[in-house]
Amino acid sequence: MKLLLRKYAGPFSGMLAHLIQRATGLLLLVYLFLHVRTIYALRGGPAAFDRAVAGFRSPLFKLLEIALLAVVILHALNGLRITLIDLGAKHAAQRRLFAWSLGAGALIFLAGAIPLFLSSVLGR
Repeated sequence: MKLLLRKYAGPFSGMLAHLIQRATGLLLLVYLFLHVRTIYALRGGPAAFDRAVAGFRSPLFKLLEIALLAVVILHALNGLRITLIDLGAKHAAQRRLFAWSLGAGALIFLAGAIPLFLSSVLGR
């Protein structure tokens, strides 16, 4: 694993960013289908919707919500980086933009994940 990560560091940061963008896009697609399926349960009335949502109250699902936050942040900031490059940002700045997007993403993630974890997983 360390060799794989080292391979995509430095000059291969564009390839790593590409893989992250594709993986997060697929994960968001899976979430979209789950979301639509849950909303579809509204058609069966309030009781059917309550049964569909009952599984979402578990601590495991709350951890998956925190993971969803990370996926959304990674996908959004990497998409912003790609847009900046497409709009004319220097191609040489790609590594710096990738590092910036990861750093900003980590800060945004922590700002959202810590309160989510404390309130919904630990119940504080």
